[in-house]
Amino acid sequence: MKQFSTILFLSLWATLFFAQTTVSTTYGPISGSTEEGTLAFKGIPYAKPPVGNLRWQAPQAPSAWTTAKMATAFAPKCPQKNFESTNPDTAIIEGQEDCLYLNVWTPALSGKRPVMFFIHGGGNQQGSASETVNGTLLYTGKFLASRKDVVVVTINYRLGALGYLAHPAVAAASTSKTSGNYGTMDQVFALEWVKNNIERFGGDPNNVMVFGESAGAVNTSVLLTVPSAKNLFHRAGIQSGSPIASPYLLGENFGKSFASRMGCATGTLEQQLACLKALPIDKIIAELESPLSGGKVSLGWGPVVDGLVIPKDPASVILSGQHHKMPVMLGSNADEMSASSPLVVTPAQVRTLFDTQVPEAYEAEGLTLYPPGTTNAQARQSYIQALTDAQFTAPARRLARGLDLFQTEPVWRYLFSHSQAGLGSIYGAAHGLELAFIFQSVEETNYGKGAFYNNNDKVVAKAMLDYWTNFARTGNPNSSGLTIWPTYDWQKDPYLDIKSPVASAEGLRTQKSDYWDRARGVSTSTRQPLSLLGVNMKMPTLYQEGARVSLSLEEDLTLQIEVYNLLGQKISTVFQGNLSAGEHLLALKIPEAARGMLLLRAQAGGRSLGVKIWKE
Repeated sequence: MKQFSTILFLSLWATLFFAQTTVSTTYGPISGSTEEGTLAFKGIPYAKPPVGNLRWQAPQAPSAWTTAKMATAFAPKCPQKNFESTNPDTAIIEGQEDCLYLNVWTPALSGKRPVMFFIHGGGNQQGSASETVNGTLLYTGKFLASRKDVVVVTINYRLGALGYLAHPAVAAASTSKTSGNYGTMDQVFALEWVKNNIERFGGDPNNVMVFGESAGAVNTSVLLTVPSAKNLFHRAGIQSGSPIASPYLLGENFGKSFASRMGCATGTLEQQLACLKALPIDKIIAELESPLSGGKVSLGWGPVVDGLVIPKDPASVILSGQHHKMPVMLGSNADEMSASSPLVVTPAQVRTLFDTQVPEAYEAEGLTLYPPGTTNAQARQSYIQALTDAQFTAPARRLARGLDLFQTEPVWRYLFSHSQAGLGSIYGAAHGLELAFIFQSVEETNYGKGAFYNNNDKVVAKAMLDYWTNFARTGNPNSSGLTIWPTYDWQKDPYLDIKSPVASAEGLRTQKSDYWDRARGVSTSTRQPLSLLGVNMKMPTLYQEGARVSLSLEEDLTLQIEVYNLLGQKISTVFQGNLSAGEHLLALKIPEAARGMLLLRAQAGGRSLGVKIWKE
């Protein structure tokens, strides 16, 4: 009898547990598990597997099911190279094409909580929602959910060529006659799943924060300009990234080059497509290169301006006030490129960096701001800071300014400058270090369990937990007991310095950011960008002999137009003179030797405006 009672009790407990962790989604029931005081649902399919004929197609709804799926383990990551596992030449290929799954952590199934929707980084060619660091899950939602009463969602999305291939053969077979941006479409599709299902997990579909780091930040900022993402999220967190999307022609040429390397560049478009779709995964993934090499960010695969999913250049959309307006928090880390830069950098390498990466007119100034020094240690510090500021600090300021100028919703900027004690201190506040503090997963790392984990780490972890969840809840990161995080003002450039103790300040690396703005041919200082003063420059995306640039001026200007390559090296000056207010059509002669993607930059009175063009 006692044995029977025990069996009955266990049976009733199992039934009750199953009922408490089972949710009926729009596609079918799923059963999760308990985790650190939360309910966790892992490996939820949000789209049909993009395999076979669905390779390089928009995501589609998964087939419905009636029997509860066990959602207790992460799904495989999308196909990629694990560059961190070994050296790039022998990097491990991992993941599978059937990878469009998401994960949810919630304190309870009832109620309406803010939703924190995270997009992982990895150069849009590696990474996953189940990313681990030395065996510790990085993007766990259990701490955010249990400690701050929020719902956390993490997702996988297609990467590399599978996620971003733009190619004429793929476009020809599409009803839209465009190609690319499959990873972006996956992100929107996952947000649609959240809108339709998250209330069943105790979340509020009308209070969704999308945040991402690195390529995830690029994708988050791009989503601010994607029409199909409108009303799917209401706050944005942009960590170490800014809106980047290649012109369609550039993306398509990149795709053609890929197809050629794959042996799929001959025959009709139908034959080329059949060849591409028949490619084995290992062959597609084998040609990927690390997105971080030598401290330089490479985004070969990523969003393209296809005219449909991404109708216009995202940065231009924001700088014309046509983006989805919402509260935004954004920032970067103090030493972004420290972990990916060479361990030994010589003074000569610093000089070479400026010789090859900036226009000649700005080389001397750059070497003054970032002196090569006389030792390798001094050289490496300048090398790291130059690449950090050029690729993260200055772009973060440009994005903050653009948002502040073109929306009434508040913007907050931060600098993460905290570094860990012990051996990790040599890298300072490296790229991605803040993630373990936001997700609180630092506690489960070897560092967090060891003797070096100290009160400074705990101060930073607590602050980031509070700021990020406050922002998700209300659109304002501030609350009682926290150092006040000032809202952004494009003229003062205020920011929160996240370290121990947390502090607020103004003017983050102003002189250096001004320098990179000038060197890169974009708006600088606290003066309004040239485009805001009524200069509109239009140029055919594809340059041909005799192509003309259309200029509309609201005031008389002394104007200079120069052509640069993508390394920032000046090729020539194609116009210099005085122009009166009004409409002008100028014929520009670009040197015959210049080929590929070029930057056309107009300058007047210390202000500038740039457009990208392609020259065959």
